[in-house]
Amino acid sequence: MIVRRSSICLTIACCAGALVIAGRLDADDDAKPELPASHSVAPQLHATGFEFAEGPAVNPKSGDLFVVNYRGNGRIGRIATDGTAQVWCDLRVAAPLDGRSPQANGLKIDNEQRIVAADAGGGRLLRISRDGKQVEVLADRWKGKRFDAVNDVALDAAGNIYFSDPGESTYDNPIGSVYRYSIRTKQVTRIDDELAYPNGLAVTPDQKHLCVAESHKFRILIYDLAPDGAVANRRVLTEFPAESQGQIRGGKFYPDGMIFDNSGRLYVAMWTGGFINVVDTPSGKLVRQYDAGGSKATNCHFSGKSLLVTVAAKEAVFRLDLGVEGFQYQKAP
Repeated sequence: MIVRRSSICLTIACCAGALVIAGRLDADDDAKPELPASHSVAPQLHATGFEFAEGPAVNPKSGDLFVVNYRGNGRIGRIATDGTAQVWCDLRVAAPLDGRSPQANGLKIDNEQRIVAADAGGGRLLRISRDGKQVEVLADRWKGKRFDAVNDVALDAAGNIYFSDPGESTYDNPIGSVYRYSIRTKQVTRIDDELAYPNGLAVTPDQKHLCVAESHKFRILIYDLAPDGAVANRRVLTEFPAESQGQIRGGKFYPDGMIFDNSGRLYVAMWTGGFINVVDTPSGKLVRQYDAGGSKATNCHFSGKSLLVTVAAKEAVFRLDLGVEGFQYQKAP
């Protein structure tokens, strides 16, 4: 599902137009801050210059935005709040690997402002120092078997890392797995397998559940999450509609990266769909759909009260001004 093209410009700009979804979706829980109507949010062009835009992560202290494949595959770019940009880390230089080309995909920032990266190209879970110069391999195998293509990462409040390795899994060949890296023991545990392309992950704000996008089944799974990181009671949180149903746009769009807001709503980038699906937890209701700014929406992350979305088809990041706060999965500095 990866399309690669070159682009080397960076821009902060505005772009008009939003996907209009006819009618209205289910109303949000009255106790939660209200989201704007789906048709009322126009995606704003925030930054460009990414060969394959993915893995947005925002440092809550500095406000810096990190996105992969800036000015070429394998590089991680940093965009400051004033719009200046630079190649922050080139994994092919900082963490070379014989026989494979390192290329980060999903990113998260841990409690010490280091970047945790899913190295899809190298099949590794990486942690990168604050200055981008030192790269540590946290894990590259489980029970002696190398990971195939680590796709995305999520952190819980304690700093434990959950990551997906879909490999070559498909609907008919569900061989993908999800793992947990313990920040205390530094050990990897496989927490589920036989999945049809596990992709984005996120831990609920109350730390009691883990959500995983099972892309090739067009659905989100949810697990009970114990304090020690063990998961149980896998079930389907929501299945996205294959066909449009009144006000809801449907189709065979793969759920990709995702993130929570403070109210427990899950924002899911829909690959090829070009929009963000917003799912209420624990009800599983689809409550909003927002235009992402272009097709091949890969991932998303909150910055203040805005949602930043990576859109590979536009080699860009778009900003959706939603007026709600994202959940801060890092501990307060």
